[in-house]
Amino acid sequence: MDATSTPAPSDTEDARLDAYWGLRCATLRNAWVQVRYHRRRQRFFDLADKLTKALTVVLGASLMGQYVADALPMVGTAITSLGLLALIFGYADRKQLHKDLAEQAAALVRSIELLPVSALSAEQVAHWAADYAQLCAKAPPPLKTLSLLCEREQAIADGHPDHIPAPGFLRRLLADFKS
Repeated sequence: MDATSTPAPSDTEDARLDAYWGLRCATLRNAWVQVRYHRRRQRFFDLADKLTKALTVVLGASLMGQYVADALPMVGTAITSLGLLALIFGYADRKQLHKDLAEQAAALVRSIELLPVSALSAEQVAHWAADYAQLCAKAPPPLKTLSLLCEREQAIADGHPDHIPAPGFLRRLLADFKS
């Protein structure tokens, strides 16, 4: 038998660790993208909630002024509409959901980062993949452009600025609203 046809035990071990390392890095990158995505959604819903409340208060206060007397039906309709928006879309609930999901993704990042390279195993890599799948199962359907923006941010953070092209201006502008 030729000595080159069977790998030495250290070569097999190195190949195994390289495969586990690749899976670890992929799960780590995906978890960071999830942290970024859910933090951005959390900020968006927090801002939407605050803007809705602020406009409701401003419009409600304007009812006290005499200059609004002619526009009273319109102002009342605007106040009711803003209240309905907050009620229907549940900004606070959505903000909390994305906050919880971001924290779960960050916990996964922490779990991955805590394990030394020498302790990598098939079981540990499978456990991380299962945790990531569970995180994705709990999340609402993602917005495609926002996901792309978060992936781009992570690629830049990882030192690969040209890995994912930036979407166009209009797509970036509507990323929080349109898939």
